[in-house]
Amino acid sequence: MKLFDVVSTEDALKIMKDNFQIDLQSENVSLIESIGRYISKDIKSQINVPHFRKSLVDGYAVLAKDVFLASESNPVPMTLIGESYMGEICDKTLAEEEVVYVPTGGMVPSNAEGVVMIEYTEKLGDDTILIQKGVSLNENIVEVGEDIRQDEKIYERGHFINERDIGVLAGADIKSIPVYRKIVVGIISTGDEILNPEDDIRDAKIKDINSYMLYGQLSKISCKPIIYPPAKDNLQEIIDLMDKAVNECDIVLISGGSSVGKKDETIRAIESFDNSKVLIEGIAIKPGKPTIVANINNKLVVGLPGHPLSCGFVVEAIVKPFILSLFNYKKGNKYISCEFAYNYHKSKGREEYLAVNIYEEDKIQKCNPIFAKSSVIKHFAYCDGYIKIDRELEGIHQGEMVKVILF
Repeated sequence: MKLFDVVSTEDALKIMKDNFQIDLQSENVSLIESIGRYISKDIKSQINVPHFRKSLVDGYAVLAKDVFLASESNPVPMTLIGESYMGEICDKTLAEEEVVYVPTGGMVPSNAEGVVMIEYTEKLGDDTILIQKGVSLNENIVEVGEDIRQDEKIYERGHFINERDIGVLAGADIKSIPVYRKIVVGIISTGDEILNPEDDIRDAKIKDINSYMLYGQLSKISCKPIIYPPAKDNLQEIIDLMDKAVNECDIVLISGGSSVGKKDETIRAIESFDNSKVLIEGIAIKPGKPTIVANINNKLVVGLPGHPLSCGFVVEAIVKPFILSLFNYKKGNKYISCEFAYNYHKSKGREEYLAVNIYEEDKIQKCNPIFAKSSVIKHFAYCDGYIKIDRELEGIHQGEMVKVILF
């Protein structure tokens, strides 16, 4: 075994992409069901949005030339000929010195050239309106298709649908959304010390932290995680559980089987399968160096470190980017630029992931590193984000601007 024959995260991701292709078929779901899914085909609007000319304000639709000289000191009297009602066709046409009342969002007369806000008007009697301010051509009017044009591509393949997108889709008369099916990811924790959450704490045993952390990380990117019962440090038990997960899932993550003490056993379990190959036996990343990437029956199997912080950052570094590439997701992580408030040294040769907290001082966004041992999970949960320090760098200077990747 080549314990220290490590590869960069970029090379690890390339190896994964070159060796694994998952057939992600498309399925159509409802608007509500599409939240948190990735679009499998470009989506075009079925209609113009809006499909009629409408008012931006409560006020009176006018011909612009009639109120050109209107002001508070020189109000222009106009004749009120009717009202436009919400959700109904406005069939009125304006003649000179005529107005129609229009509510916000209501349809304006076909020849209206602007809408004067009601704040700049005064009503005299039943049919006379004093206009106290002029309007420019089409002021306060939303034109047909001004928001979205019919047949306009509103979302590209690979777009992640959030809670705001479904409003756009509903407005564009999209009733069914083509999305990629969810990727099924099996999660296995190994170790004699691991307990299920419902088990009582006893002896020197610990609860299964990693499986539930991984479940949360993967659920956010349209995966269907399956948590398997923890496997004891028994080769045959690990083999049996891996065999079940490989048959049921698209990807299998094994947590706790890649540390130096257990690495040989995990690799022996992988190599026990006829159609298997270990592709990577270490990644140049801190934390998370002892990571295994393997192929079993053409399924991606990743051996993750048992320490929670290391496990979580390896998923952020290579597993999530690989899965997102399957969905054709092209956007990068959301981040914020901050001033680093600490002198931090690292060794060259390994990419490092450092959890940070963000705060504001003297109107400047700053961040502080969170120092924690790789076995600590609390800081991973509490931090605002993390910074990635390239492998060729030796650290970060205090006052240097850094990119904080947000969770």
